[in-house]
Amino acid sequence: MTIVIVGLGQLGSDVAGRLLARGEDVVGVKRTAPTTAIPATETTSGHFTLQLCDLTTTSPELPTDTAAIVIALAPHQRSVEAYDALYRDGIAHLLAAVAALPGTPPRILFVSSTAVWGEDGGERIDDTTPAVPTTGTARALVAAEEAVSAAVPEVSLIRFGGLYGPTSTMFVDQVRDGRVTRPSGWTNRIHRDDAAAVILHLLDLPATALRPVVAGIDEEPVLLSTAADFIAERLGVAPPVLDDAGRTPEEAHRGKRIVAAALRDTGFSYRYPTYREGYAAQLP
Repeated sequence: MTIVIVGLGQLGSDVAGRLLARGEDVVGVKRTAPTTAIPATETTSGHFTLQLCDLTTTSPELPTDTAAIVIALAPHQRSVEAYDALYRDGIAHLLAAVAALPGTPPRILFVSSTAVWGEDGGERIDDTTPAVPTTGTARALVAAEEAVSAAVPEVSLIRFGGLYGPTSTMFVDQVRDGRVTRPSGWTNRIHRDDAAAVILHLLDLPATALRPVVAGIDEEPVLLSTAADFIAERLGVAPPVLDDAGRTPEEAHRGKRIVAAALRDTGFSYRYPTYREGYAAQLP
């Protein structure tokens, strides 16, 4: 049986490497040659095939033995036009290829974003909270979620929060250089190693345990200011001064606090359960 990874950015490549290491055959679909190497180990026993395909114009060629598809797309820019092209046209071409497969449709895991939840007043929500997108890019994601959910019986929408890790250091670099000027607010994050593990966890669940929506975040929402102070202390630099001038306490606590109930209930085990363990692993 073959697992197809559609999108080979950092997350998709991490997932492919883990699957190969445990002996799975993997097909990776990407518009251009990947810049991120697929992680390999001495014990890698699966077979990897790269298929170059621009989903916005063409349907991929899916193996007839495709058991599951992980959709981990990333638009080339954050614009409504780019999101529409990829998540409307691209998903339509992919689903046309899925419909042409013989037998039972494969399981699909669709990598989405916590941005589809439009709450912005510090509300506490979870996987069951309806998505009410407030931006054009979030609406494009929700439309893609709905299209995928309507196409196959076994689907899980993974709404990931902010990914970070050894090669995703923007926030750490901003704190180190004294460049954190964003207003404070709630942030929901997950280490990229745990994000890849979430995908494998969902691939391995029996159909009866698969959840239609999964919040892909760690166990502790945190104020951006708190995370920044933690990183500054570990780096030995001055705590950042966040740009909250003229903001009320309510405005400084915008965002949302997401509870990862589905991951907890399905038995997922974090390597980095909070931002503290995750950032400590990549700081001096």
